[in-house]
Amino acid sequence: MDPRLERVTKNESLFRAVNRQIELVSRELDESADAPVEVLCECGQEGCSAVISLSVSEYERAHAQDDRFTLAVGHDTPAIEGVVEEHGSWIVVDKFGEAEELVDS
Repeated sequence: MDPRLERVTKNESLFRAVNRQIELVSRELDESADAPVEVLCECGQEGCSAVISLSVSEYERAHAQDDRFTLAVGHDTPAIEGVVEEHGSWIVVDKFGEAEELVDS
């Protein structure tokens, strides 16, 4: 795999790990699955600081598969992922090929 694409994939996994912690804290503070939560864009773009607003249940549904990530619109990398859902200001992408294997490892 291209080293840049490998870095992008690893960065996306790191941002998702941070967002999982945000989700857990949000659940502790408010039991409602419809409670809004702000999470970081899980794209691998260097310097991205985009924030996505969605409900806890939307976040959980988007991440029901380990190879899916929530990104700001336009932040996807077509060489390693495809858009599978669009939600206004944010999207859900699904990894494929070597990127999917990196996420699973």
